[in-house]
Amino acid sequence: MTTETPPAPPETDNKIEVEPLAIGTHHRASFEQAHEHLLKTYGKSPPPDDLMRLWIACATPWDITREFEESVLNIAGSDLVPDDNGHYAQSLLNL
Repeated sequence: MTTETPPAPPETDNKIEVEPLAIGTHHRASFEQAHEHLLKTYGKSPPPDDLMRLWIACATPWDITREFEESVLNIAGSDLVPDDNGHYAQSLLNL
């Protein structure tokens, strides 16, 4: 058995250009607020666009479904209780 040192990873340019996100101003407000909060709390924060990318990258299908159900179907704060995956029973929605 040989113990070879693995090759070093290739050097990368940390200034990778990315396309701007096509998100309206009213949607950016939450990420700008989060950015300001992180700066005050920790002294540093990624820019709001990077926070948006992080949010998009980390969202699970269940998170997206729950947000849809609660906002579009206007069921937040109701007596309906979601299941363990955050979904509401179709029979309870009377659609």
